Amino acid sequence: MKQTRTILGLLIMIFLAIPVLFGMIWAVGFTQAVVSEKTLTELPGEIIAEVPDLLDGMLLAARDENSSLDYDSRTWLTAMAGANPPPKELMKETGLNDWMEKELSGSLRTLGDILNGKTAARDIWLDMRPLKMVFSHPTMERWLSQVMENLPVCSSGQAQDWEQIMLNESPNDVLPPCRPDAAQKIAAISSIRSHIIREIPDQVNLMKDAHFPHNRFNVARTVRSFTYLLFLIPAVLIAVGALVAASSKSRFFRWSGAATMIGGGLVLAMSSLLKGVIPWAMRIGPVNYSSSWTHWQDIFSDHMGGLALVVSRHFISPVTAVAGTVCVVGLLLFAFSFTFTRETTAKAQTPQPPQAS
Repeated sequence: MKQTRTILGLLIMIFLAIPVLFGMIWAVGFTQAVVSEKTLTELPGEIIAEVPDLLDGMLLAARDENSSLDYDSRTWLTAMAGANPPPKELMKETGLNDWMEKELSGSLRTLGDILNGKTAARDIWLDMRPLKMVFSHPTMERWLSQVMENLPVCSSGQAQDWEQIMLNESPNDVLPPCRPDAAQKIAAISSIRSHIIREIPDQVNLMKDAHFPHNRFNVARTVRSFTYLLFLIPAVLIAVGALVAASSKSRFFRWSGAATMIGGGLVLAMSSLLKGVIPWAMRIGPVNYSSSWTHWQDIFSDHMGGLALVVSRHFISPVTAVAGTVCVVGLLLFAFSFTFTRETTAKAQTPQPPQAS
């Protein structure tokens, strides 16, 4: 009977309690990362800093002879790669960096303040007009002109395609991968800029369709508190498994502590491993393991390592912290079980008073 209870309790731990605890730790960690003020304030700036490397990766992919890019994409990217200034300097000179660092990051910081109850909920308008001005900047105009010069000469059919685009009569928005003649080039550049600017709204409300209390309300803390309540589910399953398997108080806490440490330890090991594996996997790429992974994607992935490291650090670090806390709780439960063992031993060693005859 005792062996049957032990096996049944072990099965509950292995197939129910530990897997549920494993999933809850990831869920709580990711939720904390999403509503974290640190994520909303620091992550955008760190991602912005990685954008030039991503653009360099795209241009490098176009120059690679083994690239499987289609002809149109390769031609346009090759033309961009030969234009000056390079993407990093272009973003700086045209003011794109300033817009992303100040306007975009500032709006996300305000969103973080609202989520954390530092300010009352209100509309957050992201001003897109400076972004529109980027495409009207003289440096951008010169850069687009150089890109056009680096394209091959248009055929008669391609020249007609450019004519339709400039007259807004083209059935699609695909730009011909060729250089229009001198008479058309200025109009073509103007058409490209106008199309991009037209597609960008003047303002974007980041709080559109969001429903927050109008007064100050700490949404982040409320969500975090609710996620911690989810630990009651694996706690109940662990308690049931321990009650079934244990024959004493000490064994109950020992089973509970061991299961808790195993669940937390698995997440702790996996999350720590992922921090290093994700950037490495982006650099190595699945090119050797997947027939659908093309060579140009492998080149581009070389430049994704930094971005992957930034994102993984912000989203996996909270998971690691939660897993570490769970491990500590499990260790305390396991250690607490030995207090019952000492009490039992002390009682057994206490001399019994002689009975009166």
